Amino acid sequence: MQSHGFSKKVFLFLSLALLLATMAAAGQASMVKLKVIVKAANIRSKPDFTSRILKTALVGTLFESPGKEGRWYKLNLPAGPQGAPVIGYILESLVEVVEEIKAEAPKVAIAEAPKKEAAGDKAIPAEIRKTQPEPAPAASVFRKRSLSFRPYAKFGVLATPPTAADLNYLNVDSVNLDQYLDVATFSFGGGVQVLFSLSPDNTINFGLDLGAQKLFSSIFDLGSGDIVYEDIHHENEFSFYLLGLLEFRPRQSPLFFQGGLGMHLVSWYWDYTYSGKYSDEYKEESGTEVNLGLMLAGGLDLPVNERISVPIMLRMDGLLRYGMLLNISLSIGLSFH
Repeated sequence: MQSHGFSKKVFLFLSLALLLATMAAAGQASMVKLKVIVKAANIRSKPDFTSRILKTALVGTLFESPGKEGRWYKLNLPAGPQGAPVIGYILESLVEVVEEIKAEAPKVAIAEAPKKEAAGDKAIPAEIRKTQPEPAPAASVFRKRSLSFRPYAKFGVLATPPTAADLNYLNVDSVNLDQYLDVATFSFGGGVQVLFSLSPDNTINFGLDLGAQKLFSSIFDLGSGDIVYEDIHHENEFSFYLLGLLEFRPRQSPLFFQGGLGMHLVSWYWDYTYSGKYSDEYKEESGTEVNLGLMLAGGLDLPVNERISVPIMLRMDGLLRYGMLLNISLSIGLSFH
């Protein structure tokens, strides 16, 4: 009879131990630690691109996620002003998994199985103690600078074209020589900007603007005189520039503003054709000059995805040449973050 009671106690003890082990395994919550791998990643209120942006995380920011919904990781964000929990979602391509975190299973300490009682002794009761798992460490932020690479093309107009006097056409008879000068003011060009962030939130950036543009082309034609002749001058000028840039971007806005200062290497080509009744003449010259340049610009940076955007910019380039050559242009390009 005593042996039957001992077997019953062992059976109950093993059942309880199995139940606790099952509950501990079921209670393990699988978490993953994520790190943002792009310049700035949007955290949205729902797992889709049209939902509201809750915040923007910088590159290197660490988060813990309890799971995924499709292509989106679910994030438990700090509580809002009313203290309610906030749930956010981040696209899987913007982060990498740096660690898989398994919540530490509750430690169960179980005393040895009850031993068969000796005469006059009592069975040793099973003692069960649970210890709480240590809380997971808070997410930390590694603030890193970011780099942007922006090739662009621009098209514009020369707002202050040169005069005949600027181009050294001499007036000997007090005649307005500008009536013989035709300047094509349409300009075009392209280049690339490389920008590096000065602030952790990328509101202030600095870098370089390297490019080339056609400044203008002109024809100076005196027409026919008393005898049949042709007197035509052509001139073309191009600029290769290198500017230092400073850019400001308001937070959570697609707007940006730029200022630049640098040098223009101006390349010019001039030719002269004279055809008269008794003689013909042709001359050509070319050369380069260095001039100071200024730039002011503003525009919109329209996102395509988290790593690529389309900057559209209205810019004014001033070149200290012939007094001041002011070029107004519209540029469009791609920005790779």
